Amino acid sequence: MAVSENRIKRTRMQLAIAAVLIVSACAPAAHREGAAGGDSAAMLRIGDAARDAGDPAVALPHYQRAHRLDPQNMTTNIRIAQTFNQLGNYDAAGNAWVSVLHLEPRNFDALVGYGNTLTALRQPIAALEYFRRSQEHGETAAQLNGMGVAHDMLGNAVQAQDAYRSGLAKEPGSLRLSNNLGLSLALSGDFTEAIKILEAVVEMPGADARHRQNLALAYGVAGFSDRSLMVGRQDLDDSSAQRNLTFYRLVADMRDHAAKVAAVGARTHNGMPAGGLAVQSAAAIR
Repeated sequence: MAVSENRIKRTRMQLAIAAVLIVSACAPAAHREGAAGGDSAAMLRIGDAARDAGDPAVALPHYQRAHRLDPQNMTTNIRIAQTFNQLGNYDAAGNAWVSVLHLEPRNFDALVGYGNTLTALRQPIAALEYFRRSQEHGETAAQLNGMGVAHDMLGNAVQAQDAYRSGLAKEPGSLRLSNNLGLSLALSGDFTEAIKILEAVVEMPGADARHRQNLALAYGVAGFSDRSLMVGRQDLDDSSAQRNLTFYRLVADMRDHAAKVAAVGARTHNGMPAGGLAVQSAAAIR
């Protein structure tokens, strides 16, 4: 008799659990998220954790869910735009930045972020306008890097290098700014300074094959073919290093700074010959 009563109790409990699960499955999404601790702040924290772990594709849906729960939260909206930028979806990033700036026209992060997105979309004139507007509210190394990239794309080598140097004054030892300054100098013909900077860059923490190939580019456009091949072969097979050297010589023969930046940028975005590595261009948003 006791066994039967226990079975009945277990059956009733199982039915009760099943009923709870069925009700939960039928609940509206927003209510499920709230009941499970999935409010906007929680979704934002999960997204940030994924972003900090280097996985923006995982972070994005959490930010989007946080936005649905709290559409007016500027932090969430900015995270969405930044993540689209990281993922290379620049059109979506641009739309997200416009939404933020519609609500907060003076938002510093949005002005800088939109400037970076416009640069990635190869609209440097429009990008500079947003960078300049952002300067009314502050100045950061990342903002100055973006301005430098836009100026390089327009062929304004002196202004670009001034921006990179100003950024380095704020963030000494920045790998990104040092790399971009070195590349800009190499493409503008200041080979001695460019090589000095890029030789230091490849020794910095975080430097990788792309930075070594940038040094190879500097050697190549400066006419130091043997050095270029020596560095290039650290990461490439001989035929790929030779093809890169041929490209570097073509770049060296160009007279227009903007054309050089565009050529290096196109080679970066469109890929290299088989076995080759993309050159990290001053025109690339990083």
